[in-house]
Amino acid sequence: AQSLRIVKLNHAAATLAGRPEAAMLGGTPAQLFGDEQGAQVVADMREALESQTVVQREYHVPAGQSTRIWDARLLHLAGVGGDDTPELLLLVASDVTEQRAAEQARLQAAISQRELLVREVHHRIKNNLQGVAGLLQQIAARRPEVAGVLKEAVGQVQAIAQVYGLQVGAAGPLVLKRVFDAIVGSVQRMQGRVITTAAEGGALMEDWCLPEAEAIPIALSLNELLGNALRHSNGAQVRCQLICDTAGVTVEIVNPGRLPEGFALQNVKSGVSGLGLVRALLPRRSAILSLEQVGEDVVCRLELIPPSVVHNPATKSSF
Repeated sequence: AQSLRIVKLNHAAATLAGRPEAAMLGGTPAQLFGDEQGAQVVADMREALESQTVVQREYHVPAGQSTRIWDARLLHLAGVGGDDTPELLLLVASDVTEQRAAEQARLQAAISQRELLVREVHHRIKNNLQGVAGLLQQIAARRPEVAGVLKEAVGQVQAIAQVYGLQVGAAGPLVLKRVFDAIVGSVQRMQGRVITTAAEGGALMEDWCLPEAEAIPIALSLNELLGNALRHSNGAQVRCQLICDTAGVTVEIVNPGRLPEGFALQNVKSGVSGLGLVRALLPRRSAILSLEQVGEDVVCRLELIPPSVVHNPATKSSF
C-alpha cells in the first residue's frame, strides 16, 4: 500500500486512463488521473493510509474537450496479514459529471425563479405605494386643512416607491446616481418646481451603490433635504450636485435663504419629517450631514462613506 502502485483495477478505471488494464498494473495515480490531478490523488492516498475512516474527494479529470467529475472514496485495508499495518488501499470512484450538471441546473433555475419573484414583489409594492399616494392626494384635495401634512406624506411614499421601482430591474445594490435622479425627479413633480442638478465623478458615478438596507433610508433623507430646501428658498432656484470620489459620495444642496440665529444641527430632535426625520434615518457612523450659511445661501451637505455606500459588483472597481 505504501508504494501507491496499482495492483488491480477494473474496466472503468482503464477506460478513465485510456489504456488497457494490463498496461496500468504497477502504474501510478498520475497515469490514471493525469499529471495535474495525480499529485493531489497521491496526497489524498497518503491521508487515507493514516485515517481510520473513509476519505472522500472529488476529482476533475480532463477527457478530450471536456472535464469529467469523479466522486472518489479511499479506504485502507489492514489486518490481512494478522496486524494493523495497511496492506492495500481501496479507491472506488463514480463518474458524477451528469449528476453535478443536473444539480447546477436546478440551482440556477431556483435562483432565476427567486429573482423573478423578487422583481414581481418589488413591482407590486411600487404600484401599491403609488396607489396609496394617489388616495392621500385625493383626501388632501377634499380636506384643505390637512393638505400640507398629506402632501409631505405623499412625497415620502413616492420616494419609497421610486426605490422599489428601481429594484424591479436590478439585482444587488442600487447605483446611487439612479436613486439620486429618481428622487430629484419625484420631488420636482410633487413640488411643481425645477431643481438645477449637476454630477461629477466620471466612471465613479456608476460605481458607488446603495446596499439594499440603506436604499430607502437614504432616498427618504434626500427627499426630505430637497423638500426642505424648496420650502425655505422663497421660490428662488435650488441647486443640487452629486459628487463622487474614491472616498465616497457627497450630495450638496444649495438654496437662497438664511439659517435661524444660533442654528445648530445637533439640536434638531428626531421626528417624522424634515431634518428630524433625516437625523433619525441616517446611519451615524457612515453618513455626515451638515448645514451652513455661505453668503446669501444655505448649503446642505450629505457625505456618505462605506458601508452606507458600496462599490458596484458589476464594475469590479479597483478605485
